[in-house]
Amino acid sequence: MPLHRLEDYYPDYRETLADGQMDRIGSYSVYTQGEDKVGTAKDLLVDDSGYFRYLVVDTGPWIFGKDVLLPIGLAHFDYDKTRVYVDGLTKSQVEHLPKYNDDIVVDEHHEDQVRKVYQPIAQGRSNRQFLGNNYTSDARQNDSAAGDLRRMPPLGNTGATGADEGDLRRMGPLTGGSRPSPVRDQSAALETQQTAVHDDLPRHSPSIYDQETGYYGLSEEDNHGLLRSYEERLIARRYQQD
Repeated sequence: MPLHRLEDYYPDYRETLADGQMDRIGSYSVYTQGEDKVGTAKDLLVDDSGYFRYLVVDTGPWIFGKDVLLPIGLAHFDYDKTRVYVDGLTKSQVEHLPKYNDDIVVDEHHEDQVRKVYQPIAQGRSNRQFLGNNYTSDARQNDSAAGDLRRMPPLGNTGATGADEGDLRRMGPLTGGSRPSPVRDQSAALETQQTAVHDDLPRHSPSIYDQETGYYGLSEEDNHGLLRSYEERLIARRYQQD
Protein backbone atom coordinates (compact mmCIF):
# COMPACT_ATOMS: atom_id res chain seq x y z
CA MET A 1 0.00 0.00 0.00
CA PRO A 2 1.54 3.36 -1.01
CA LEU A 3 2.38 5.93 1.64
CA HIS A 4 1.97 9.68 1.26
CA ARG A 5 3.35 12.74 2.99
CA LEU A 6 0.74 14.42 5.16
CA GLU A 7 0.82 17.65 3.19
CA ASP A 8 0.46 15.85 -0.14
CA TYR A 9 -2.54 13.80 1.01
CA TYR A 10 -4.17 16.55 3.10
CA PRO A 11 -3.05 19.88 1.56
CA ASP A 12 -5.17 21.85 4.04
CA TYR A 13 -4.35 19.79 7.14
CA ARG A 14 -3.18 22.85 9.08
CA GLU A 15 -6.59 24.47 8.68
CA THR A 16 -8.60 21.33 9.44
CA LEU A 17 -9.68 21.46 13.09
CA ALA A 18 -6.12 20.98 14.28
CA ASP A 19 -6.82 22.58 17.68
CA GLY A 20 -3.55 24.49 17.48
CA GLN A 21 -1.54 21.35 18.23
CA MET A 22 -1.49 18.77 15.46
CA ASP A 23 -0.95 21.45 12.82
CA ARG A 24 2.61 21.92 14.08
CA ILE A 25 4.14 18.50 13.47
CA GLY A 26 7.55 20.06 12.87
CA SER A 27 7.59 21.61 16.33
CA TYR A 28 7.63 18.25 18.16
CA SER A 29 10.89 16.97 19.61
CA VAL A 30 11.47 13.23 19.94
CA TYR A 31 12.81 11.77 23.19
CA THR A 32 13.65 8.37 24.55
CA GLN A 33 12.23 7.27 27.88
CA GLY A 34 15.23 8.68 29.72
CA GLU A 35 14.63 12.23 28.49
CA ASP A 36 17.39 11.87 25.89
CA LYS A 37 16.59 13.78 22.74
CA VAL A 38 17.08 11.77 19.56
CA GLY A 39 15.62 14.13 16.97
CA THR A 40 12.70 16.26 15.85
CA ALA A 41 9.49 15.33 14.08
CA LYS A 42 9.53 16.33 10.44
CA ASP A 43 6.43 14.88 8.80
CA LEU A 44 3.71 12.26 8.98
CA LEU A 45 3.13 9.50 6.42
CA VAL A 46 -0.41 8.29 5.72
CA ASP A 47 -1.71 5.32 3.75
CA ASP A 48 -4.16 5.34 0.85
CA SER A 49 -7.09 5.40 3.26
CA GLY A 50 -5.76 8.46 5.07
CA TYR A 51 -4.65 6.78 8.30
CA PHE A 52 -1.46 7.92 10.04
CA ARG A 53 1.24 5.24 9.79
CA TYR A 54 4.66 6.79 10.44
CA LEU A 55 6.24 9.82 11.99
CA VAL A 56 9.28 11.00 10.03
CA VAL A 57 12.04 11.88 12.50
CA ASP A 58 15.04 14.04 11.66
CA THR A 59 17.86 12.83 13.93
CA GLY A 60 19.87 15.97 13.15
CA PRO A 61 23.18 16.24 15.02
CA TRP A 62 22.14 13.61 17.56
CA ILE A 63 22.54 10.51 15.39
CA PHE A 64 24.31 10.89 12.05
CA GLY A 65 21.86 13.47 10.74
CA LYS A 66 19.57 11.04 8.93
CA ASP A 67 15.78 10.89 8.69
CA VAL A 68 14.13 7.71 9.98
CA LEU A 69 10.60 6.36 10.35
CA LEU A 70 8.80 5.82 13.64
CA PRO A 71 5.62 3.68 13.53
CA ILE A 72 2.85 5.92 14.79
CA GLY A 73 1.70 3.55 17.53
CA LEU A 74 5.09 3.79 19.25
CA ALA A 75 4.94 7.59 19.50
CA HIS A 76 3.67 8.74 22.91
CA PHE A 77 2.52 12.35 22.44
CA ASP A 78 2.82 15.12 25.01
CA TYR A 79 0.80 17.80 23.24
CA ASP A 80 1.38 20.53 25.82
CA LYS A 81 5.18 20.21 25.66
CA THR A 82 5.16 19.41 21.90
CA ARG A 83 7.17 16.29 22.59
CA VAL A 84 7.03 12.71 21.41
CA TYR A 85 8.37 10.00 23.71
CA VAL A 86 9.37 6.52 22.55
CA ASP A 87 9.59 4.33 25.63
CA GLY A 88 12.47 1.91 25.47
CA LEU A 89 14.09 3.44 22.39
CA THR A 90 17.90 3.38 22.38
CA LYS A 91 20.47 5.27 20.36
CA SER A 92 21.69 1.98 18.94
CA GLN A 93 18.22 1.18 17.60
CA VAL A 94 18.01 4.55 15.86
CA GLU A 95 21.45 4.02 14.36
CA HIS A 96 20.29 0.73 12.81
CA LEU A 97 17.12 2.15 11.27
CA PRO A 98 17.18 2.45 7.48
CA LYS A 99 17.54 5.98 6.18
CA TYR A 100 14.44 7.66 4.81
CA ASN A 101 14.18 10.55 2.38
CA ASP A 102 11.36 12.09 0.38
CA ASP A 103 12.63 10.61 -2.88
CA ILE A 104 12.48 6.95 -1.91
CA VAL A 105 9.49 4.65 -2.11
CA VAL A 106 8.76 3.06 1.26
CA ASP A 107 8.34 -0.49 0.06
CA GLU A 108 7.72 -3.73 1.92
CA HIS A 109 11.42 -4.39 2.45
CA HIS A 110 11.99 -0.94 3.97
CA GLU A 111 9.04 -1.35 6.34
CA ASP A 112 10.20 -4.84 7.34
CA GLN A 113 13.59 -3.39 8.30
CA VAL A 114 11.90 -0.65 10.33
CA ARG A 115 9.67 -3.09 12.20
CA LYS A 116 12.60 -5.39 12.91
CA VAL A 117 14.42 -2.62 14.80
CA TYR A 118 11.34 -1.61 16.81
CA GLN A 119 10.11 -5.15 17.50
CA PRO A 120 11.06 -5.25 21.23
CA ILE A 121 9.13 -2.02 21.82
CA ALA A 122 6.12 -3.11 19.76
CA GLN A 123 5.82 -6.40 21.64
CA GLY A 124 5.44 -4.42 24.87
CA ARG A 125 2.20 -2.92 23.51
CA SER A 126 0.46 -6.25 22.89
CA ASN A 127 -2.08 -5.77 25.70
CA ARG A 128 -3.27 -2.31 24.72
CA GLN A 129 -6.92 -1.50 24.09
CA PHE A 130 -6.71 0.10 20.67
CA LEU A 131 -8.92 2.95 19.49
CA GLY A 132 -11.33 2.60 16.61
CA ASN A 133 -12.79 -0.30 14.71
CA ASN A 134 -10.23 -0.48 11.92
CA TYR A 135 -7.91 -2.63 14.01
CA THR A 136 -8.31 -6.37 14.44
CA SER A 137 -9.95 -7.41 17.69
CA ASP A 138 -8.48 -10.89 18.00
CA ALA A 139 -6.12 -10.88 20.99
CA ARG A 140 -3.78 -13.17 19.13
CA GLN A 141 -3.32 -10.58 16.43
CA ASN A 142 -2.29 -7.94 18.95
CA ASP A 143 1.02 -9.71 19.08
CA SER A 144 3.24 -8.15 16.45
CA ALA A 145 4.62 -11.47 15.23
CA ALA A 146 1.32 -13.35 15.23
CA GLY A 147 -0.56 -10.59 13.43
CA ASP A 148 1.45 -10.53 10.20
CA LEU A 149 -0.36 -12.59 7.56
CA ARG A 150 2.96 -13.25 5.87
CA ARG A 151 4.09 -15.16 8.96
CA MET A 152 0.88 -17.09 9.67
CA PRO A 153 1.06 -20.91 9.70
CA PRO A 154 0.09 -22.49 6.39
CA LEU A 155 -3.53 -23.49 5.89
CA GLY A 156 -4.12 -26.95 4.50
CA ASN A 157 -1.64 -28.74 2.28
CA THR A 158 1.18 -26.53 1.04
CA GLY A 159 2.73 -29.07 -1.24
CA ALA A 160 6.09 -30.75 -1.19
CA THR A 161 8.31 -27.72 -1.21
CA GLY A 162 6.48 -25.55 1.30
CA ALA A 163 8.23 -22.57 -0.29
CA ASP A 164 5.29 -20.23 0.16
CA GLU A 165 4.11 -21.42 3.54
CA GLY A 166 2.07 -18.90 5.42
CA ASP A 167 1.61 -16.34 2.63
CA LEU A 168 -2.11 -16.21 1.88
CA ARG A 169 -1.46 -14.09 -1.21
CA ARG A 170 0.51 -16.87 -2.90
CA MET A 171 -1.32 -19.97 -1.71
CA GLY A 172 -2.98 -22.08 -4.38
CA PRO A 173 -6.55 -23.36 -4.17
CA LEU A 174 -7.38 -26.33 -1.99
CA THR A 175 -8.81 -29.26 -3.90
CA GLY A 176 -10.87 -32.32 -3.14
CA GLY A 177 -13.83 -32.96 -0.85
CA SER A 178 -16.76 -30.75 0.07
CA ARG A 179 -15.49 -29.58 3.43
CA PRO A 180 -15.37 -25.81 4.08
CA SER A 181 -12.17 -24.23 2.79
CA PRO A 182 -9.90 -22.73 5.49
CA VAL A 183 -8.76 -20.18 2.91
CA ARG A 184 -12.35 -19.08 2.26
CA ASP A 185 -13.01 -19.01 5.99
CA GLN A 186 -9.94 -16.81 6.49
CA SER A 187 -11.01 -14.48 3.68
CA ALA A 188 -14.50 -14.17 5.13
CA ALA A 189 -13.07 -13.32 8.53
CA LEU A 190 -10.90 -10.62 6.98
CA GLU A 191 -13.85 -9.17 5.06
CA THR A 192 -15.80 -8.70 8.28
CA GLN A 193 -12.95 -6.51 9.53
CA GLN A 194 -13.46 -3.96 6.74
CA THR A 195 -15.02 -1.42 9.05
CA ALA A 196 -14.96 2.38 8.92
CA VAL A 197 -14.29 5.04 11.52
CA HIS A 198 -17.89 6.14 10.95
CA ASP A 199 -20.63 4.54 8.85
CA ASP A 200 -20.57 7.42 6.37
CA LEU A 201 -16.83 7.15 5.70
CA PRO A 202 -15.21 4.93 3.06
CA ARG A 203 -14.53 1.33 4.03
CA HIS A 204 -11.01 0.60 5.22
CA SER A 205 -9.63 -2.69 3.95
CA PRO A 206 -7.53 -4.83 6.27
CA SER A 207 -3.81 -4.40 5.67
CA ILE A 208 -0.48 -5.14 7.26
CA TYR A 209 -1.03 -2.04 9.41
CA ASP A 210 -4.21 -3.45 10.90
CA GLN A 211 -2.53 -6.75 11.60
CA GLU A 212 0.53 -5.19 13.23
CA THR A 213 -1.27 -3.32 16.01
CA GLY A 214 1.84 -3.35 18.19
CA TYR A 215 3.38 -0.89 15.75
CA TYR A 216 0.44 1.07 14.37
CA GLY A 217 -2.49 0.76 16.76
CA LEU A 218 -3.50 3.97 18.56
CA SER A 219 -4.49 3.75 22.23
CA GLU A 220 -5.60 6.00 25.06
CA GLU A 221 -2.89 4.47 27.20
CA ASP A 222 -0.32 6.03 24.89
CA ASN A 223 -2.18 9.37 24.82
CA HIS A 224 -3.34 8.95 21.24
CA GLY A 225 -6.87 10.26 21.77
CA LEU A 226 -6.24 13.66 20.22
CA LEU A 227 -4.21 12.14 17.40
CA ARG A 228 -7.02 9.70 16.62
CA SER A 229 -9.63 12.45 16.72
CA TYR A 230 -7.60 14.58 14.31
CA GLU A 231 -7.14 11.61 11.99
CA GLU A 232 -10.91 11.05 11.91
CA ARG A 233 -11.59 14.71 11.11
CA LEU A 234 -9.08 14.73 8.26
CA ILE A 235 -10.53 11.55 6.75
CA ALA A 236 -14.09 12.89 7.04
CA ARG A 237 -13.16 16.20 5.43
CA ARG A 238 -11.34 14.54 2.53
CA TYR A 239 -14.25 12.17 1.98
CA GLN A 240 -16.70 15.06 1.86
CA GLN A 241 -14.51 16.90 -0.65
CA ASP A 242 -14.32 13.82 -2.88
